[in-house]
Amino acid sequence: MTALTTLAIYKNSHMIKKLATVLSAPAPLMDLSSVQSDKWQRLSPLSIIYFVIKNVVDTVKGGIQTFAIAPAAILATTGENRWLFFALFALGSSLALIIGSILSYINFKFRIEGNKFLIRSGVFKRKRLTLNFDRIQNIAFREPIYFRPFNLIILALESAGSSAEEVSLGGVPRILGQAIRKHVLEYKESDQHVAEEKINTSSNVDPEIKTTHAEEELLQHPISELVRYGISNNNIWVFAGLLAAFLSQIDDWWLMDIVVDTADNVSAAAGAGLLIIALFIVASIFLILAALMIASVLGAVIVNYNYRLTYADGRFHRTRGLLERQETSLPEVKIQNIIIAQPLIAKLLRRSHITVGQIGFKSKKDNNRSKKFIIPSVQTNFINSLTQRLYVDTTIHQTILSNISKKFIVRHTLFSVMPIALIVAGFWVYPLGWLAVIPLLAPAFAAPLITLRWKRYGYATDDHVGLVQSGFFGLQKTIFPFHKVQSVRMTRTPGQLRHGLATLEIMLAGKTVTIPYMAHEDATHWRDRILYVVETSKEPWM
Repeated sequence: MTALTTLAIYKNSHMIKKLATVLSAPAPLMDLSSVQSDKWQRLSPLSIIYFVIKNVVDTVKGGIQTFAIAPAAILATTGENRWLFFALFALGSSLALIIGSILSYINFKFRIEGNKFLIRSGVFKRKRLTLNFDRIQNIAFREPIYFRPFNLIILALESAGSSAEEVSLGGVPRILGQAIRKHVLEYKESDQHVAEEKINTSSNVDPEIKTTHAEEELLQHPISELVRYGISNNNIWVFAGLLAAFLSQIDDWWLMDIVVDTADNVSAAAGAGLLIIALFIVASIFLILAALMIASVLGAVIVNYNYRLTYADGRFHRTRGLLERQETSLPEVKIQNIIIAQPLIAKLLRRSHITVGQIGFKSKKDNNRSKKFIIPSVQTNFINSLTQRLYVDTTIHQTILSNISKKFIVRHTLFSVMPIALIVAGFWVYPLGWLAVIPLLAPAFAAPLITLRWKRYGYATDDHVGLVQSGFFGLQKTIFPFHKVQSVRMTRTPGQLRHGLATLEIMLAGKTVTIPYMAHEDATHWRDRILYVVETSKEPWM
């Protein structure tokens, strides 16, 4: 009996060692021909880690509160054995997660057939996806820290019309990912070659000018520049919103008790008095803001570590990331506009942050900043050089901005703020008496802020490129070529008709630019010029 037990233990340990060896070994370096064969290919066994993390993230996004009902019910109803049941539940959930991830790895297969990707995936619900090369807008590489020692990557195939990644191959060798990207790009370039030749001929551009060039480095950020970005971007308010959402889940009375007890302890230690309590509150606010700023800086450094922007063969290439290194390329022809944001702190640091608007990635369900092509913390000379690269011979930065009409201030003060103030005062008359006049002071307080907003508005054009500026405490400039405009609409209210004004709405891919209360002559000129350029331009729209 002892011999049989020893033999069973030996066999089981041998199987475990063999399974561990298979799962820890990276996938063999496949070439493109293996993926293009009739045989379905699997990812590296290490992709199980990718599926584990993906399933956890999907669970959190799907509603962590719903998932937490079961452990909460266990803790509340199982009495003295609650921790035993909770441990069993945690163990069962972990085993289910691991088994599900292994099954996801086993059932995920892919291959290339002609000019399309074929994907099979799913555990309980099998999925088959066919993704044509024509739909692929971008091929991005992501290299998480757990893939880095094995030279494996996550190959993300982003398709037109979706901000989400259509396909993510988690755990393919880098050499294979590079071969797939080269193959897809060569196909797309050869497919568009005839159209590009026609465009070049009709616009009197020598086709031989577009040749293969060496990679040109445009930008490389040290950590000090990323720290400036973390301080000056608006992510601090994102973290503040997350903190507020977390605090909203806590019992308000319990939180208030903590605040009151802390204030009592401070006043007792330093001497009772309103001044001490006020100083304590101010210090607490500063500490919270400092913590949020530190979180913003750490986030900026982790996400954008070793940020590098290069340009080659009509594409911008971006590399960044500490825990997950990302490699993204953006075709120049896909760029619809550039947004130059300069928050108040960034203005003090003489920095701006650029968001490159691209076609094909806008979705109401997706607000993920990681999918935006952001160029952080740049100075004026870089902005000018980038604008000249995108819009050759433009003089838009030298053009003086035109202001919108001061009627903008009157309109929002008297017809937006005042009606609300009157309604609130009307509801307050009965319970508060003469104190109901307080809301009527709102227009007086709002007028300076509206005036500041009016001062920020401006617009300019060189008849080929448009620039629209807006903002409040900071500035935001949107620069776009007229031939990329999808539609333009001019509207005039009765008041605008009387004063010779109009509002212009310019629809771009994924963004609408509005110029309110501009002179009617300017609005007409912009509208007619945009329509003329769109009609006559031979430049590619996408």
